[in-house]
Amino acid sequence: MHLSSYACGKKQKEYIFEMRKLFRFIKWIVWLCAISLGIALFISYASIYVPPIRFWIPAFFGLYFVPLVIVNALFLLIFFVKRSRIAWIPFIALLPTLLFAEFFVRWGPHGESLPPPSLTIASYNVCNFQGYGTKTREETMAEIGRFLQREQVDIVCMQEFFCADTARIGILFPSFPYRFYPKKGVGKSYKGNIILSRIPIENAQELPFLDSRRSCLFADFNHNGQLFRVYTTHLESNNISLNALIDRIRHYQEVPDEFLQAHRRIREAFRLRTLQVEAISQHIETITKPFILCGDFNDTPVSYTYHRLQRGITDSFRQAGYGFGATFRYLWPSLRIDYILYNSAFTAKTHTTARVPFSDHYPVITELIIL
Repeated sequence: MHLSSYACGKKQKEYIFEMRKLFRFIKWIVWLCAISLGIALFISYASIYVPPIRFWIPAFFGLYFVPLVIVNALFLLIFFVKRSRIAWIPFIALLPTLLFAEFFVRWGPHGESLPPPSLTIASYNVCNFQGYGTKTREETMAEIGRFLQREQVDIVCMQEFFCADTARIGILFPSFPYRFYPKKGVGKSYKGNIILSRIPIENAQELPFLDSRRSCLFADFNHNGQLFRVYTTHLESNNISLNALIDRIRHYQEVPDEFLQAHRRIREAFRLRTLQVEAISQHIETITKPFILCGDFNDTPVSYTYHRLQRGITDSFRQAGYGFGATFRYLWPSLRIDYILYNSAFTAKTHTTARVPFSDHYPVITELIIL
């Protein structure tokens, strides 16, 4: 009996010892995860300052800014409930997000008390009018035309515009008699950026990008004696189908290879976007007239792309938006990639991200006062 009790006691002590070792191991793993996630979030903060063409790794972390914030917040909540000292790690990592929150969500007055707006402008990636549900391309175009007319938009900048017969543009968008798009080739079709307007266009040109088929368009307007320029662009895409990737995840299919390929393509897109951003910024710096920059930047506000283009000018969402500003229908509310920016000659009365089902993007509509 004595020997048996001794053996049982020894086994119990060994068990307790092994459990303590396991507990310490798990604790170190948790510490490592918390530190790694905190460092990843700090790297994402740095992405707005580091040009991807020089060093591309921070740009990846910037792309995952919102998921990193969510995971760090969950860690903070768990550690706080457990009263663990590890809570300091996600807490410190999350502190700078207070400076970035208004890039994605805004809780404030919908607009200031300003005179009636003198200009309503929209930016809309229409995804080639591919049609959602049972609608054809032309039906989708007509729906969007009626929507823009109801919103009383004066100028609309569209990206991923496609029309098999450009003679149909005036019929499908009758409220916009003035339009500009670069005519390429002798065919009737057109695909790319376009500017449609109720206001006469005085001068319009295309700013091509190196190493890419993409470009930036700009048009000059004289509205009630006020001269201004509107730019529209669709910066380099990440060249991945988020829709297909999300569909595979939903159906629990293997995606590691697709993720690896996607990141290779994203890295090249970062490089091209940096070149495109510099071309636009340098062109804008040469003009003295008021200007508005619209477009699908294919990058979130926590990115070098946004930080470079928004330098010294105003983002309509940050001035007059309300609620979540996400413009991509999928992975809502994390992806705000469509913008309307402008210099100090304008101020925004309202900013709306209209959640209409005509494209994989939502249109951004802003009412501006020319000062």
